[in-house]
Amino acid sequence: MPGIGPITASVLAATLPDVSAFRSARDLPAWLGLTPKPHSSGGKERLGAISKMGNRYIRRLLHLGAMGVARAR
Repeated sequence: MPGIGPITASVLAATLPDVSAFRSARDLPAWLGLTPKPHSSGGKERLGAISKMGNRYIRRLLHLGAMGVARAR
């Protein structure tokens, strides 16, 4: 996968729980803290910034990988 090197892969393998514990694929990014924080009222759904609830180091590694791929293109 582009942007995922040996350091990021080893950190993900070491910290992620058993993936069968997640009900759907959307639960993994929520566990990592990569989903936007919802601010909803009056039936209007507004999404804010990334919630930053997960592991800070993993989020940083994924961000650096994504920026490297984006910069290469």
